[in-house]
Amino acid sequence: MVVMRKIIYKGLAVAVIVLLVPFLLTSILTGQNKAGLINKLEFTIYYDLNGVKKELSFDEYLLGVVAANMPAGYHMDALKAQAVIARTYALYNIRLLSEERPGKKSFSTSDLGLSYIGLDMLEQFWGSDNYQEYFSKFENAVYATKGEVLVYEGELILPVFFDTGSGFTRSASEAWGIDIPYLVSVPSKQDVTSTNYLRIKEFPVSDFISTLKSHYPGLELSEDDFFDKVKIDSRDSAGYVLKIILGNITVSGEEFAKVTGLPSNHFYIENYEGNVRIICNGSGHGIGLSQYGANAMANEGSSYKEILEYYYTGVDFFTISTEQ
Repeated sequence: MVVMRKIIYKGLAVAVIVLLVPFLLTSILTGQNKAGLINKLEFTIYYDLNGVKKELSFDEYLLGVVAANMPAGYHMDALKAQAVIARTYALYNIRLLSEERPGKKSFSTSDLGLSYIGLDMLEQFWGSDNYQEYFSKFENAVYATKGEVLVYEGELILPVFFDTGSGFTRSASEAWGIDIPYLVSVPSKQDVTSTNYLRIKEFPVSDFISTLKSHYPGLELSEDDFFDKVKIDSRDSAGYVLKIILGNITVSGEEFAKVTGLPSNHFYIENYEGNVRIICNGSGHGIGLSQYGANAMANEGSSYKEILEYYYTGVDFFTISTEQ
């Protein structure tokens, strides 16, 4: 069971970095001022497993999303915050998808962009000993926040989130070049106590160059000049790498992290006894809510609303109709 959980959470981290961010950027650019509120759940959601479609209630979908995206051992108020995020995120994207395809009323779990685990898989996921306790905990998180979504100036927000930060969250204007007033940099100091805060990797220079050249066939880089020609070009104010120079090419920090298997693009490169050493902080893109930070705030006594208002600047809560 432990192995299965690690695989799923690792897959989630990859999905957030590789798949979720481009999707969100497209959503922001095409519909930033179009995501009005959905006051009735006039749509259906289904789970497609091996070609078999199973229709879900909205709350069933949310329960599976929260279970797939946050550890069961987290504080109840962290889970409630994640439930509000999941609800807001789903409705935002349903609105956008409906505008792109007028008349569309049915959406798969994969359409909506966040990892989902089927409720029939949760006992295997958590183990029989923990299943009842954890299911009740996640169910309570969803139903205790029933209908609650996050809005900014009356519009549903895109509540992006990530696993663990570097001590500060990132500003969307710096990370994506898009000014989103509720996604600004805030301190998240508790993240430095996470086991996911620090990763150190070392590679022989030759192996590292081979990895890079497998992705960039035109790369001009040798062992002799590696440390002279590999330079971080720019960072944002939270320390995340925006651009890195690799000999004759320049790539984004996010792309470099993906290519080299780093958990985030907050990293440093150094020569350590002739090897390439990469020191990486945090896990995920660093924008929006830090899940680890949210859990730390909850353990210190903050409510889920205080957590969400902290990580998403200037937002308000709104309750939608939950009749379906």
